Amino acid sequence: MTKSRFRNTVLGIGATAAALALGYFGVQQLGRNNMFTIAAAVGGAGAISYVLQKPSQPEAPAAPIKAQRKGKKS
Repeated sequence: MTKSRFRNTVLGIGATAAALALGYFGVQQLGRNNMFTIAAAVGGAGAISYVLQKPSQPEAPAAPIKAQRKGKKS
């Protein structure tokens, strides 16, 4: 495992644990319905940002690729 992959794995696990703790304590302080509203807003913002991102690589090659034909079988 490379160093950056290990770092990203540890950060991902830590972020998940932090999100669970925030949700657990948030429900106790703010109430269930408010936490559902916050979760929906964050999820919607994430979906919108995902849709609005520009692709980093072109989706199709610039020139069309021609397939080679095989000879006829008898």
